[in-house]
Amino acid sequence: PARSSARPWPTGLPPWADFPPFSPPITAVRDLPRPGKKPQGGIGVSVQFGELLALAVAGFAAPLVARAIPRRLFPVAVIEVLAGIVIGPQVFDLVHPTGGVHVLYLLGFGFLLFLAGQEVDVSRFRGPTFRLTGLSWVVSVAIAFPLALVLVQIPPGSDYRLIALSMTASSSLIAPILRDAHETSTDFGQLTIMAGSVGEFGALILLTILFSAQPEPTWVQVAYVFALGAISLAVGFGLRRLWQSGWMRRLLLETDQSTSQLRVRGGFVVLLAFAALAHEFGVDALLGAFVAGVVLNVADSDDRPDQETYRGKLHAIGYGFLVPVFFLVTGIQFDVRSLFARASTLLLLLALLAGIVIVRVLPALIYRGELGTRPAVAAGFLQATTLTFPVVVAELGRSLGLLSPAVSAALVGAALVSVLVFPPVALALRPWTVAREPTAATPG
Repeated sequence: PARSSARPWPTGLPPWADFPPFSPPITAVRDLPRPGKKPQGGIGVSVQFGELLALAVAGFAAPLVARAIPRRLFPVAVIEVLAGIVIGPQVFDLVHPTGGVHVLYLLGFGFLLFLAGQEVDVSRFRGPTFRLTGLSWVVSVAIAFPLALVLVQIPPGSDYRLIALSMTASSSLIAPILRDAHETSTDFGQLTIMAGSVGEFGALILLTILFSAQPEPTWVQVAYVFALGAISLAVGFGLRRLWQSGWMRRLLLETDQSTSQLRVRGGFVVLLAFAALAHEFGVDALLGAFVAGVVLNVADSDDRPDQETYRGKLHAIGYGFLVPVFFLVTGIQFDVRSLFARASTLLLLLALLAGIVIVRVLPALIYRGELGTRPAVAAGFLQATTLTFPVVVAELGRSLGLLSPAVSAALVGAALVSVLVFPPVALALRPWTVAREPTAATPG
């Protein structure tokens, strides 16, 4: 069917499907009708159970492979992307990013950002740690844009703003690395987690302002973002009061262990409400999914004993089903042939890696006064580790015609290499936290 300019997606898809990376219409390929059964009319999306089975097997095998690697140096997300390349058109041609697979990819994309928003602790966005990491990120942005002007000359014709933004973001993969190293509660861990949150949130806001779904002036987009932020604060604290009121608290606790699962359903209401709200504001719904996670984190911050159980349910839905599909389909869509077709593309990949080190590691030297030189460099390599955001940028640039398939492949390839290389470098710089010797008492 012809694509409508008013509503480019069929009814029933998530609101973040209006985000530009998802603008190309889904290929609606119908399954062959069973014998004796007439095909039904209307818009349809194919469900190829063989392809879904291949996705499920690859998603199940990825954590096993990651655990089999010595010291578990490679995150599961990287193994999932590599597995997607293997089962996709580049190698075995078992799965294609169309129909039902693509719908699950969209759901996984939105839910990944929703869960990433839940990791943001709003109470940390103040004090000296926030100011220090914020200053480091501002320096990163100031370095990234002039550097991007140079990088776009390697294969000319790319949008330098997208290249710059791809180098400024951090990844939510930082937290698992710190958790495995038992550093989440140390000064080093808290500063690095804050640096990752600032990098991820700041880059996403800049992407929303510069490349919105609506052709509005920049100042209008900034106003939309601030308006969405104000509404988010109001809804977050209002929802918190509602959820912690006596009658609602009792109702939620009663249904937490029943088939109703009212709290989980409420989380999905918040997710879809903010995705739709962001879209209506003219702001990309991708930011709405992220903000929904932040709002839910604020609303659900109480002292009940089963709070972690609730988060575990959302993590099970996301990390147990939807998010692995997103990373697998990212690998399926990864254009390996374009990456190796020209020497300039490989050169761009290496240049992007060097650029990420310059943009994210060098500004981390600001942390020396707080952590020391060696831990500051390690924090720099951890905050330079990025995967999700370059994938977003690559999809956006490709759909808007601002990045060629080869440059998009170089962006995703550089992100994959950063996840493979930078965390081991940071781990090699341990210990990150040095025990301080007690100061001797001064004789009176």
